[in-house]
Amino acid sequence: MAKTIVIVATLDTRGDEVKYLKEIIEKKGHTALIVDAGVMGKPSIKGDVSREKVAEAGGKSLKKLIEAAEKGADRYEATKVMIEGVKKVVADLYSKGKLDGIMSLGGTTAAALGTAGMKVLPIGVPKLLLTTFIDPRPVGDEDIAVMQTPVDLVGLNKVVQKALSNAAGSMIGMVEQEIPKAEEKPLVGMTVLGVTTPCVQKVMSRLEKRGYDAVSFHAKTPLLDRLIKEGNIDAVVDITSFETVPIVLYPPEYIALLIGSPEVRRVRLESANEKALPQIISPGGLDMHIFPGTGIDNVPAEFKGRAWTMHGPSVVLIRTTKEELGKVGKNIAERANKAKGPVAIIIPLRGFSEASKKGAPLYDLEADRGFIDALKENVEEKVKVIEVDCHINDDEFADKVVEMFDEIISGER
Repeated sequence: MAKTIVIVATLDTRGDEVKYLKEIIEKKGHTALIVDAGVMGKPSIKGDVSREKVAEAGGKSLKKLIEAAEKGADRYEATKVMIEGVKKVVADLYSKGKLDGIMSLGGTTAAALGTAGMKVLPIGVPKLLLTTFIDPRPVGDEDIAVMQTPVDLVGLNKVVQKALSNAAGSMIGMVEQEIPKAEEKPLVGMTVLGVTTPCVQKVMSRLEKRGYDAVSFHAKTPLLDRLIKEGNIDAVVDITSFETVPIVLYPPEYIALLIGSPEVRRVRLESANEKALPQIISPGGLDMHIFPGTGIDNVPAEFKGRAWTMHGPSVVLIRTTKEELGKVGKNIAERANKAKGPVAIIIPLRGFSEASKKGAPLYDLEADRGFIDALKENVEEKVKVIEVDCHINDDEFADKVVEMFDEIISGER
């Protein structure tokens, strides 16, 4: 079946290159739908969605953007309008069934324009950025394929032609690929860090034997939130609630350092609460602060002097205090109280991660009590709280998680 591939580009600077892509796509029996996101200059080919329409969708007329630019306005002011326009145009095309995959090409501006449109689409829709300049920030954690070209995408020399052909071939392959049909199983979203991986693997294995599929997220839940909002997740097993540590305790600049983005989120998994999904919550990873890409000598001064350990060659783990965990426990209790669906909080009494088991550098059961006591003090009666006398990575803990999962799921039926 023919597919529609949307190409987002600035046709004043990339017209010939987009035309070349379009020809390759159409020779394979598919449709190329071109969105012109340029502002200045004259388009060398016509877009299916004109720059005038993109600007209008972004909230301003193209004429006003050009006039402002000619008077010396910051170029990025116009780019921001076109980014908003691209997002709305792409979302509209997808809602009307006129988008099966999307690609963009060019440098930093193209990356900003193209990835903005890609990010409004559901996870799983094929997305590809062909760029001359690799910068991970526009891509973020999205499922966007990035292909780097060694030369600027100007002119159809044989190097550029090969780069364009490879990109077109990759996109065509993605939109043509179909997942073999299989029995659809309920999908459980899980959270994980390296220090809780044994627990997650055990729980995942037990859930799969019960007829569930599971997908894990490395303690970064914005994408899990999106999957929940899109209706793809049936339950959440939040083994590794580590994200709550920076959310509750850190100033914005520390959070930006941790996640590699200036966007600061003070909430997590609110979508699971709103969707009334069954949830299991555990304090995995709450026993630590994580400082990636640094050594102990370079962590902020207020964290020095605490128990610490290295996780790999460049990640420092520093122990959280009883007082800090009291704040975190209160926050998790408040989140659980807001849930519209069933929630159980399961606490391992002998350590929250591999780094804090008995004999490990971050072992501190007294500090852990800060979390447990604050949680119990603030949680409402409707939330089940279960304490298990074992370590988080022990078989006994995985067994209890799955036992409670079965219980709250059966209560939903």
